[in-house]
Amino acid sequence: MHSKWQIWDFFQSYPKGSWGNFSGKVVLQAFDPLALRLMKDHILFGLSEEARPKQVSGADISVNWIEDQFLSLGLFGNSESWILNAPDEMPAASKEMLLRDDLMLDGRCLVFSFYNDSAYLKKVLKLENITHVQIEPPRFWETHKLVDFLCSFFKLPLNFEAKQYLLQAIDHEFMPMFDAFRLIKLNHPEKREVVLADILPLVGVERMDQFALATDMGKKSWRAFFDRLLSIETDYDRLRGVFSFLQSHLLKLADASYLKSKARLSKYDQEILTLSKSWSAEEVKSLLQLLQQWEIDSKRKDQFLPSKLRAALLESHRGAFRP
Repeated sequence: MHSKWQIWDFFQSYPKGSWGNFSGKVVLQAFDPLALRLMKDHILFGLSEEARPKQVSGADISVNWIEDQFLSLGLFGNSESWILNAPDEMPAASKEMLLRDDLMLDGRCLVFSFYNDSAYLKKVLKLENITHVQIEPPRFWETHKLVDFLCSFFKLPLNFEAKQYLLQAIDHEFMPMFDAFRLIKLNHPEKREVVLADILPLVGVERMDQFALATDMGKKSWRAFFDRLLSIETDYDRLRGVFSFLQSHLLKLADASYLKSKARLSKYDQEILTLSKSWSAEEVKSLLQLLQQWEIDSKRKDQFLPSKLRAALLESHRGAFRP
């Protein structure tokens, strides 16, 4: 069975915690890592520890592991279902072994989770009795539906004027829109109605352009990056939202292969594709850890965070900053 959805239709058709609807071999596919994470979080929501499937990264899947899990009977039987994350990263021998038709699933579920098209995905989809559930990228003429979905997802009661402003102010792409909503929710977690005046200070043109900041980061223009970052001064909630956004952006720079599934690349996509070539895995890991720590500092309203950022700015002026 193969089915394609827009994310708002998927969330409506598959209730929270609907993991029990799946069995056998399953492919969960989304158009980017964030959408795939939301997809999995949604169907696993509220499950007990016993009912939840285990998850494993493709790079950690060996032939011996597959034999133990799916080609032999354990001492107490094999009862766990599994989600295989990043299956393209599996060794070649492991990939081929998981295509065998004699895997012992015995009522269990084996999920391959992809956020990009690949040669291996095509092989998996040719298996018999495969269930394929795919979330496609929002179509540019349906962005208003994306806005309504995000209002529901974040439980943000935006009025009509606020919605219309966001449609004009934010790039009609999933991640920029998602991060704008996350920032609004962070600043207005309990409001009964969020109006235009509430979001203008957060998304308005007079505030720092976080996408310009992401570009500085992608180009490793650290002096411009920290100059722009310090313009926020000590607005800890804003900083927290920015550091969260930058982590999402950095993960896209680390692996831009998800763009292969897009028929049309936006300027944002094209920039990621170009800049991703200059980042090594070690650089991404190091900077990701730093951004995570700064996000924690922002959440704690650490009074030393501005000093840390100013110290990094001074290093960048000397050309000495390295993540």
